[in-house]
Amino acid sequence: MVNGCEMNGTAVVDSDVTVGPSTSSARSNKRRVRGTTSRTVTLQMLLETNILEPGNSVLSLEYMGQRFVGDLLPDGKIRSVETLNEFASPSAWAYNCKSIINKIKKAGCGWSSIRYKGKKLDAYKHAYFRKRESSNVEHNIVPVEDAESDVSYAIQNEVLPLTPSTESHVAKEPIKFSEICSRSSNQNLNTLVECTDWSYINKVQPFHVNISSNAKLLLDFHCHLMSSEVVGYLAGNWDFSTQTLTVKNAYPFRSRLHDAELTSLIEEEIRNTFTAKNMVLVGWYHSHPETIATPTLRDIEAQLDYEVQIKGPTVESYIPCVGIICSPYDKGKSTLDSTITCYWVLPSFENEIHDYGRPMNMHFTTKPEKSLTLDIVMALKKCVDFNKYEPDVINFKDKYKNDVTYLEKLKISLMDKFPKDDTIHRFLWNFLSEIVCIGSSGDTAKNNLQNLIAVISSRQLLLSTSSFQTPNALVEHLESYLKSCNANSLTLEDVPTTSDGSNITSASIASSLFNDLDFSKAMSLIGLSPSRYQTDPLK
Repeated sequence: MVNGCEMNGTAVVDSDVTVGPSTSSARSNKRRVRGTTSRTVTLQMLLETNILEPGNSVLSLEYMGQRFVGDLLPDGKIRSVETLNEFASPSAWAYNCKSIINKIKKAGCGWSSIRYKGKKLDAYKHAYFRKRESSNVEHNIVPVEDAESDVSYAIQNEVLPLTPSTESHVAKEPIKFSEICSRSSNQNLNTLVECTDWSYINKVQPFHVNISSNAKLLLDFHCHLMSSEVVGYLAGNWDFSTQTLTVKNAYPFRSRLHDAELTSLIEEEIRNTFTAKNMVLVGWYHSHPETIATPTLRDIEAQLDYEVQIKGPTVESYIPCVGIICSPYDKGKSTLDSTITCYWVLPSFENEIHDYGRPMNMHFTTKPEKSLTLDIVMALKKCVDFNKYEPDVINFKDKYKNDVTYLEKLKISLMDKFPKDDTIHRFLWNFLSEIVCIGSSGDTAKNNLQNLIAVISSRQLLLSTSSFQTPNALVEHLESYLKSCNANSLTLEDVPTTSDGSNITSASIASSLFNDLDFSKAMSLIGLSPSRYQTDPLK
């Protein structure tokens, strides 16, 4: 047995390991199983108790982008569909599959990586223990602490990582990656894990990340609205030549994940929206409302799964994706702005006993936007409209800390993400403050929205027409437009003037950062060989 997982042909036995990150002897003894067979589980035992049924192609395993399928035989053995070889245990089959992809793989923890009809085998093991306990059978079984429900296992590896954790069970202090114990079925997946800097493992960050301030504005605002976890998508572009991932837009997920049909419709709407703008999925975000912006073991597993799923089959088709965690209400923080962490998960090294990926801290750049788009404005409003009747919505009139209200805290956190345009700056805050806290702006939400749309549209109109219209024609056009928007409170003095901007792009920044450095590209770290990229293009 290696790290609690069986090797080729040996019996399936759970090793006596402590649960979670603690290594204290007292806690270990408390949770240690008494007797050599108290936690012994085999597939045959699950078949005998009717928790599993034999069948063809009911077992599956995905590893580094490859999928393997197996038959569950009546005697509890696994038959590989690809090779027709039979294996005595889940981990024996898992080891065989993983070693095909990774020749130096030392073990294969089958119970946590193999799925039976879509669910991880661990979930059925928990069901077995619960069934034995409920029937009062004396087998000296110790109750599994912090066990995950079958539902969590069923949704852990969906296409989209929109599965909020129960934050009340999240430990407040993170552990170092080196402190993660051996993987076990009752591991607390809500354990926070510190992100590692690339310099610690003697590597340079494999790709540059640029996040637009508009995307940060929207996701930060969304995360401020609720005392519970919220989630959303990130869309943008990947520049292979400069190894630059640009996050252009955030897409809040307006569903509480209880309605499968509604969830599917929202996903389709979001996908169609960013596809129409020639963008691709580049990541996702979620909030840790009152804890630090550090990933949990659950976040780490999900992130690595999605990195593998969307990486593409070749170097040229490789697209990385990142995770972002926003912590709006960490009261242990001295300042009032949110903490935003961007991370990427590095697959586990072979000398790491637990087989979890390592969360890597991804440094990113943000350039203030000159203006704001109307779709961002409407997305801000939709977030409020969707959540305003929920029981866990924030009351922005309440005190957050000392004499600071939640509304004042929101303003402080958002200000550095507002566009540089002072006029938009003013109207944007009036709009936001009114929709989250009625009466705070001194005007109605409708008027604030009209004013904001008018100034944004006039700004865009100014930029698009200044190159071919005379000043007088432009003034007449703007005056006509402002009247049509019923924005009588606006004057031409409120409309910003154009200015010459820098021609420096994110691609040129990335090129200057990475052009002369010898660094490991992300596709090689995730399992794709860069050999095709490095070959002579003339051959």
